[in-house]
Amino acid sequence: MHDEILISEDAFLHRMARLRNGVLQALALERCASPSRVGSIYSGCVARIQPGMDAAFVTIEPGLQGLLSLAHPQCPAPLRQGQRLLVQVTRDAVGDKRPQLSAALGLPGSHLVLLASRQGTGLSRRIQDPASRRRLGSLLAELAAGIEGAGLLARTAAADAPEALLREEARLLAVRWQALHAAHALQGPPRVLVQELPFAQRVLRDLPGPTPCTIRVADAETAAALRSWCAVYRPAFAPLVEYAGGSVPLSIRRGVDTAIESLLQPRVALPSGGSLIIEQTSAMTTVDVNTGADSGSSDAALTANLEAVAAVPRELRLRGIGGLIAIDFVSLTDSAAWRQVLDALQPALEEDGACGRVHRVDPLGVVLFTRRQAGAPLSELVRGHD
Repeated sequence: MHDEILISEDAFLHRMARLRNGVLQALALERCASPSRVGSIYSGCVARIQPGMDAAFVTIEPGLQGLLSLAHPQCPAPLRQGQRLLVQVTRDAVGDKRPQLSAALGLPGSHLVLLASRQGTGLSRRIQDPASRRRLGSLLAELAAGIEGAGLLARTAAADAPEALLREEARLLAVRWQALHAAHALQGPPRVLVQELPFAQRVLRDLPGPTPCTIRVADAETAAALRSWCAVYRPAFAPLVEYAGGSVPLSIRRGVDTAIESLLQPRVALPSGGSLIIEQTSAMTTVDVNTGADSGSSDAALTANLEAVAAVPRELRLRGIGGLIAIDFVSLTDSAAWRQVLDALQPALEEDGACGRVHRVDPLGVVLFTRRQAGAPLSELVRGHD
């Protein structure tokens, strides 16, 4: 399997696309003029408390407030107006909604995450090898013992990382943690204390799954900067980074722009001839499953539903859709066939990583669930882009 990462940009958008055998599997976009704040940590000041919402508005920059939920156990209690506290952006402003904040801080590295919200250690559930889990658990327990007020989580990439690399990353995270608190202790206006990495470095730091075959970068300067960054923080990636310039933009040459255009359309074709119709509103997203020409066949209905189970999580992920999702499956009269669809759906949603459990199943074939939204959907990111 040829697995490649493509990183490119134009005057409007940064793009990262992951292709496996030429098929788009993952997509990240960011507007050049408005970089994401997700992950950045601020020394904030409580502007006002909304008891009815169980939330507080916190000023994080002059003229910019975020919304902090008071229900989280890591949130200091009780809060008062004018109180200074450390907060981290968990979701960018979308439309007229303010950025969402959390008092549960995390400092991510390429292999480890320092978490203020927990003591001790944890391992990614994707690390399944028992020997790797035992080795990492023992090492993290040793490393976390030297960090005051926080714990360590091993990311999936830690499974194959050398011990020396993990030790150095834990040391750097501890230094950043101490520097963060020292900076917050200084008097000053609300301000950013930890700025997230630039787009290209950030997507490689957080890249899930196996090591790709190659990382192609459209800009020579960005490629050089990525090689230098990878040499320190993701050494296995450094020799994979290559400059892929040319007269035709990389995203056009490799079909990424065409794939993005398809993702902006409501109709998604299914292999058997059926289709999905995906429609977004401010309240929810609906997915209507349709069979092909042979709509009267129970086998055709089951086939379309099972194909939809496989396609929906990918479409939601690539389109950046979150919130409440309703799938209207083709009606099935056979209860065993309907159970087969539901049994396939939950694992498919769990594999996505951002989808919650199914909340309700309607007798008519409508399934409701939620998906976590970290940023703006694809349709909003590309709006106004020529």
